[in-house]
Amino acid sequence: MDDLPLAARAERMPQSGIREIFDKAQSYDELHDLSIGEPDFPTPEPIADAVAGALGDGIGGYTQTVGRGDLRRALSEKLDAHNGVDAEPESEIIVTPGAMGALFAATQVLCDPGDEVLVPAPYWPNYAGHLAAAGTELVPVPTDISTGFTPRAADLEAAASEDTVGVLLNTPGNPTGAVVPSDRLEAIGDTLRERDWWAVLDETYEDLVYDGATHHSLASDPALFERTVTVQSFSKSYAMTGWRIGYATGPANVVSAMRVLQEHTVSSVAEPAQVAAKAALENRSVVTDIHEAFAERRELILDRLNDIPGIDPGSPQGAFYVFADVSEITTDSRAFTETLLEAEQVGTVPGSVFGPGGEGYLRFSYAADAGTISAAMDGLERVAESHADYSG
Repeated sequence: MDDLPLAARAERMPQSGIREIFDKAQSYDELHDLSIGEPDFPTPEPIADAVAGALGDGIGGYTQTVGRGDLRRALSEKLDAHNGVDAEPESEIIVTPGAMGALFAATQVLCDPGDEVLVPAPYWPNYAGHLAAAGTELVPVPTDISTGFTPRAADLEAAASEDTVGVLLNTPGNPTGAVVPSDRLEAIGDTLRERDWWAVLDETYEDLVYDGATHHSLASDPALFERTVTVQSFSKSYAMTGWRIGYATGPANVVSAMRVLQEHTVSSVAEPAQVAAKAALENRSVVTDIHEAFAERRELILDRLNDIPGIDPGSPQGAFYVFADVSEITTDSRAFTETLLEAEQVGTVPGSVFGPGGEGYLRFSYAADAGTISAAMDGLERVAESHADYSG
């Protein structure tokens, strides 16, 4: 019997190329994995201890769909102190199952079938799935390579059409590590006002910036707050990926719509995860420790990549990724990734999965420990020297 057809949206949503590579890599016994963006640290002790104590007190029930009131109040204080964002805890903040849940909900309530959303490229591939689920067209917009893949307002304007409803912007960026400077963000903000567009701001890596770079939240401008949804997360800065907890801020009507959507999908975020998130906010010193470890690993991987002929790692200023130019070595990043995996058990991600402008690059995550990074670089160096396309 023939299979019954699935809904069209199931066909529209592609599998993430990152997960495809990660899943394939798990079959190797001695994998040097720089493919996945997950901190290798355990959840910091003060956070775990707070949850253990709360479990003993019997937490573990339903909460409000938007999240526990004490957590939302703590988030409001954090947003004011660290982002300059004035968000009302009762109506302008929602706790979500990771940044992923916030991004999905935001695109669902802001976008209709036939709409277009501008996304600076290269971009995290899950954005394509989020927009496809809404029947919305992702329009890739080229970025300025000379400034580390940062977007320009003029390029957004040039890519727009009468169907454009907004921009999805990620800073600090995955896969490029780009941190959009405040002057470019201000110019983009001016475009949002002039065009009457929405913006969804993915600030998952807000705490992970280096070399004097500064993260700036577009929603700190009250006039822009009314047309933006800002998405943040506990996963990367606090080593809490498995807790699946993030949050979003935005105008009350948008947050209300996201609440209704979340009510019909996940009900609410698990209460132990919400207790963990509040403990994280009360122990923000752990972010400094994690940041320092990533800064050391960043120096290590950049030093090693700079020593390999034919590879240009650039100077990424944020997140924990290097988007290295390998175009002198190969014109097929996926094939080269597979060679690395098979020959040296090195896991990385081909630039081609990150949309237009990604081919000729590899993304390396330095969320792994120093030993794994060094072993991966040793293997990369051997493959680079022997690769058939190498012309350096």
